Amino acid sequence: MRDAAMVPAFPGTEAPGSADGRTRRAVMLGLAVAAVLAVLAAGGGAADTESDLLRLVRFMAALKGAFALAALVACFWRLRRPAVPWRQAVYVAAPALMAGGALALWQVQQPGLAAILLHAGLFGFLAAALTDADFLEMPVRRLRQAAGGRERRLSPTE
Repeated sequence: MRDAAMVPAFPGTEAPGSADGRTRRAVMLGLAVAAVLAVLAAGGGAADTESDLLRLVRFMAALKGAFALAALVACFWRLRRPAVPWRQAVYVAAPALMAGGALALWQVQQPGLAAILLHAGLFGFLAAALTDADFLEMPVRRLRQAAGGRERRLSPTE
C-alpha cells in the first residue's frame, strides 16, 4: 500500500526537484529564448516615426521587457512546486509571449501584434497566478511565522 504523502495531488505533477520539473523549466526558458529569437529574425529597422515617439515606444518596450523578466522569475519560482497542468502550460507560455511582445514593440514594426502578444501573456500569467491558491500562500505563511506565528482575526465589530 502506498503512503498518501507519496501520491501527487494532480496527475502529471511531481516532486519539486525531480527531472520532470527541471525539464519543464528548461522548456520554459527555451520558449522564452525562441520567442525572442523569432521576433529578432522577423524584424527589421524601426518604422518611419518621429525620434521622440520612437524613444517613448522603446522606453515602454524596455519597461514591458522588465515585466516579462519579473514574470519569468515568478514562474520559475512557482514551477518548483507541483501545479495543475493547465497552470503549468500558462506559467511556461506567458513569459515567452511577454518577452516576444516586448521585442516586437522595440522594433516598432507590428505594434498591434506586439500589444496582443504582450497582453495575452500578461493576462494569462495574472489569471493563473491570482487563481492559484499556492502562488502566494507559502511566502505569506513564512511571514506570519516570522512575525509570531499566529494570525489575529478581527471580528466585524472591531
